Amino acid sequence: MEGQGVDRPPGLLGLRGNLGADDEDLYGWSYFEKLEQNKPQIGRSINDTVTALNAGERQVAAGADGSTLFSAQRGNPLAVSYPSDGSVLIIAPSAIVKGTKHPNAARLFMEYLLSVDAAKINVKHFAIPLRPEVPSPLGAKPISEIKTIRPTVAEIDKGVPEVIEQWRDTFGN
Repeated sequence: MEGQGVDRPPGLLGLRGNLGADDEDLYGWSYFEKLEQNKPQIGRSINDTVTALNAGERQVAAGADGSTLFSAQRGNPLAVSYPSDGSVLIIAPSAIVKGTKHPNAARLFMEYLLSVDAAKINVKHFAIPLRPEVPSPLGAKPISEIKTIRPTVAEIDKGVPEVIEQWRDTFGN
């Protein structure tokens, strides 16, 4: 599909860096060289992928499920497809800072973040819940049905800088 895809560079967003490092591990750098031959539009943000699809500039994108589902809910003809060989599981970490002035309040907040109520709020914003008792947003699979790839911190620390450099060499940005 030459000229019909859209992606974003790994140096602008941690998510794409993680995906790039895992894609290279799974397929080798030749995957990206073949992708470059298809002349994808390279945006500045993960949300550019949805914008390009909605504008009719591209027909396929590697983007985030949440922004895609949000756009589809607003009437745009979009859908999410999860790769059968795995989707990179990106979790936004939360923590209690050592020595915090209010450790009990921090602990309660952390417990809330892991609660069913918080998961329901996240679903309203098109995030896939990690709580099995909370249904996924319309158009999304439950996390239990998605094959996930879970990079370690060490893999991310090593792989992302390498992918950024190789990306620039391959795509020129």
